[in-house]
This record gives sequence, C-alpha cells and structure tokens, in this order.
Amino acid sequence: MTKNDKSSKDEIFVEVDVDDEDMDKQSKDIEIDPLEEEKKRVETEILTLIEKGKIDLIVEKYQDLLIDLKEERKLSQEYLNTAQLVQAEFENYKKRAYKDQEFSNHRNKASILQKFLKIYEDLDRTHLQTSEDSDIEHVREALTIVFRNMKDSLSDLGVKVIDPKDEIFDPKYHEALYTTENAEIEDNKIVEVISKGFILDSIVLKPARVVISKQPKKAVSKSNSD
Repeated sequence: MTKNDKSSKDEIFVEVDVDDEDMDKQSKDIEIDPLEEEKKRVETEILTLIEKGKIDLIVEKYQDLLIDLKEERKLSQEYLNTAQLVQAEFENYKKRAYKDQEFSNHRNKASILQKFLKIYEDLDRTHLQTSEDSDIEHVREALTIVFRNMKDSLSDLGVKVIDPKDEIFDPKYHEALYTTENAEIEDNKIVEVISKGFILDSIVLKPARVVISKQPKKAVSKSNSD
C-alpha cells in the first residue's frame, strides 16, 4: 500500500465532533422571550448598581420602574375599555340588525297579504252574487275577474306559471303522474297537464303535474320467438 492510499483511507474515517454546547446556545437564542430578556437585563443592571454601591441610581431606577408599571397598567386599562366599548357596540348592532330584519319580514308579509286581500274581497262579492243571482253569465264574469286579479298578484310577486303542454318532461319542473302509450308521439313528451306548476326565480314552488307519452313496445313476431 502506498503512502497516498493510506492517507486516503485515513480521510474516510475522519469523524467530526459537534459541539453540543454550541447547539444548545443557538437553540436558546432562538427561543428567547423578549420580556424575559428585558427582565434579566434590568436585574443585571440593578445587581451591578448594588455591587457598586450606587444607592441614588438604584432609587432612581426603582422610581422609573414604578412609572413604567403605572403606564403599563394605564395602557392595559385603556385597551380593556376599548374592548368593552367595541363589544357593547357590536351587541347594539346585532339588536338593531335583528329589529330591522324583523321589521322587513313584517313589511314583506303585509305587502303580500295586501295583494290577496283584494282577491278575498272579490271572492266574497262573488259568493254573495251567486247566492242571490242564478245567472251563470254573471257568475262567470265574477270568477273571471277573480282569476285575473289572482294572476296579477302572483305576477307582481315574481311568481311564474309552469304550463308545459307539448314540452319534454323535465323532473326539475314537472311531476309525472302516469304515462300513456302513443306510437305517434315521441317518448317523454307531456301530453296532458293535470295541474299547472309555479316557480319563483329559480325556486320551484310547485311542480306541474303531468301525463307523459311512451312509445308502445313492438310486438315480437312468432317466427322470431321460435
């Protein structure tokens, strides 16, 4: 083995020792609390003054600390007062918001009811007329007026009628009661509306109840079955 080979081998087995004390010191430096550091600094300063016999400076330092303490307490009280004020304002805001919402709900209900009060009055008059007058034309005219007012009231509220005759069945807006076979009509086409539906914006208040078509199954010939 040559001298160079021996040197290379020695370098491979070189171990590096890590100073645990240095690592602990770095770790402590990272975790130092600013308040704790300030406390130690003040303690060191006072101990130094005591060792040197600087009584006047110690008294002065003590008075400074008392002033700082009073300032901190004053500041803490101010923060507490501000927090309590904000909390009180927030509670008042919640109460006002609740009252405003309650008033808005009552106002909306009143607005809706006012539209239907007119329909109630129309029905009341129609009831009186039909009990005193047997003329079918008068009754028809009265009911026509009531129906028109009802449609106008629903329209004012943003309610639209779902009348899907001859449309393709859509489970989102329609409810199929039953199917009927018809070879001349495509599958799932609405052939009859049992009752109309109603929709408010994108909310279906009541789906239209319908009858849908269905193509009859083709009869299987005897030869094919054999």
